[in-house]
Order: sequence, then C-alpha cells, then structure tokens
Amino acid sequence: MPVGLLEVEGTIDVGQFWPEGRSDADTTKVLVTMAPDAVRFRKSGSAPFQPTHVFEGAKVKGRTSTTPIKHGKLTVRLQGIDAPELHYMPSPLSAAEKKGLTDATKQAYHEVTHSYRQFLGATASKALHDFLSSSGEAALACRVFTHVDAPNEVFDTYGRLVGDIEVTVAGEKVDINHWLVGEGFAYPTFYSSMNEDEIRAFLALAKIARTRKLPVWKHLAKTIGPFDFDLREPKAGDTAVLATDKGPVIPPKLYRRYTNWSARKKAKVTSQNFQTFLGEGASGKPDTCYETGDFLQNGVHAATPRNFAEFVEGGKTIKFQPEGLVFGEAPSTLVGADGKVVREF
Repeated sequence: MPVGLLEVEGTIDVGQFWPEGRSDADTTKVLVTMAPDAVRFRKSGSAPFQPTHVFEGAKVKGRTSTTPIKHGKLTVRLQGIDAPELHYMPSPLSAAEKKGLTDATKQAYHEVTHSYRQFLGATASKALHDFLSSSGEAALACRVFTHVDAPNEVFDTYGRLVGDIEVTVAGEKVDINHWLVGEGFAYPTFYSSMNEDEIRAFLALAKIARTRKLPVWKHLAKTIGPFDFDLREPKAGDTAVLATDKGPVIPPKLYRRYTNWSARKKAKVTSQNFQTFLGEGASGKPDTCYETGDFLQNGVHAATPRNFAEFVEGGKTIKFQPEGLVFGEAPSTLVGADGKVVREF
C-alpha cells in the first residue's frame, strides 16, 4: 500500500456546488495555485517534499484521454466516498451495442438519455455548499492530498485526481471527504488504490453515522425498486426539490449500473435482465471487487476477486453494505508531452 504523499495547493470556488452550480457532493474542481511548489511529492513520511511538474503538458489515458490540469483547474474525485447521484447520465452505447440496432432503437435510447438523480443527491450537495459557504468566502484555500508512490496512481480512468480535500472553516481544518461521511451525506466507498489507514478512518466515521441514523443510512434501501425516469437533475437554484428529496437510496455505484441498464431496457437496446447485465459488466468487463475484511487482511494481491453481481440477488435484493466491498480501480496511464509514460515524480 502506498507510502508516498502528493499534495496540491489550490482554491475551491464554493459557487460550483448545487444549488448555485452543477457540482455534486463528491466531485469538485480545484483551481491550482500558481506557485512554484503548488504541486509537491514526498517518497515517505521521513522524506522532504519536492516540487513536481510531471502533470504539465501530460495526458491521462484511460476510458478517455484528457489533460489533468485544464486552464489551471484540476478535477478531483473525493476518495473513499460516494454521495447519492445528483446528475448521472446513462453511458453512451458501445460500438458492439450499436451493431445491428435500428435507427429507431438508437433514437429511443437518445430520448431516455437524461441526467437522472437519486433521492438525497440534492440534499447532500446543498449541505456541502452551505457548509463551505459558512466561511463567508466565495473561494476557499484548500490542500488536495493523496497517498501514492507513482504518477500513474494519481488519476482515475476519467482523468480525475483521486484524493482528499482539506479546507479551513471557522478556524478549523476539515477533511471534506471525512465530513461528508461523518455527517451522513455520503457512503464510504472503497477502491483498491486506498491504503488500510484511509479505509479504517472511513469505517469508524460510517459506524457512528449509521448509529445516529443520519440521512444516507436512514434511507439505505435493501432492495432495488423500479427505476424512476422522472427523477431528474434539478436546475440551479431549484431548491423546491429539497422538500421531496427523501426516499429509498441504493449504493450510488449500483445506481449507476442500474441507470445504464434501465435506459437500455426501456429503449429495447437489451433484452437482458439486470442481474445478467450487472454480471457481464460494461463491454464484457464485470466490476471486480473484494470483501473489505479480506482486502484489509490479505491485500489486493492475495484477496479473492469477486464479481460485483455476486452481491445482488435476482436483480433485486442487495446483499452488501456500502462499506463492505473494495472495488478494483480501473487503470489509467499518465503520458508526458513527449508521448512516453511518466514513471517518476
């Protein structure tokens, strides 16, 4: 598990979060401070920080190919957490899926491709917006940090830096990731790139939030209900939706898979049931996961890999807790301006 530490100094524009903007509770844009040592790395706890410029002119290649810092801004996926979705759009059809489809079926899929939301998605986003706004500042200084040993470990397959964000609110340093789980606005959701200390910190916070029956735990569903095609992303400023933003919530990762299937099923792109769809995964690549206890005890190389679908029964019954699984992180590669893989900071 990683012992190195990467830090990025920057600022967060509070107005990006719904209801002012579109950002939801677990993805944010950070304006990187234009200072010589704004991005720095240390190899271990006893090593000094050194400035690094490996991201300049580089590209992250995964499911997309993107520059990690655009116009001075970095997109951060808050590590270890998943908040209820505020705007999830069904994934585009793959070339294999499009093969043999009629124009009418493709059009039918286009017509169900909207930004859908879960219950509590708006509530969680507004809670984070209001918490950061309580500082009275439109932009907050922040520190983004992630435990990694190599540049390839920094970004997810969509080019987002996966890490924690620390801000100062009311004179106190707050880890936003921890705050969202501790306040019951996000579920702990683990990936194989995380280390044991990071996972155990979230487990402790989640245990308390669950005991207190805070929002995401109070509404955690045990079964998957019919997909609600009318539950859509709210417009900026449309806080009226908050009055009815309560109802059963399935783990957001499962919701994203269910949204992809529901849209395909409605448009008659697929005849599969959800259980089969989940088991086969996107483009024939199932979601690999590990039971959290197994992962912590044996590590990613010795833990038993499982198919995510093993933890859903009959496409309906949810047989796992959000904190009970560790998902395999989809790979990405950082490539420098010279076209070569970046291997060192």
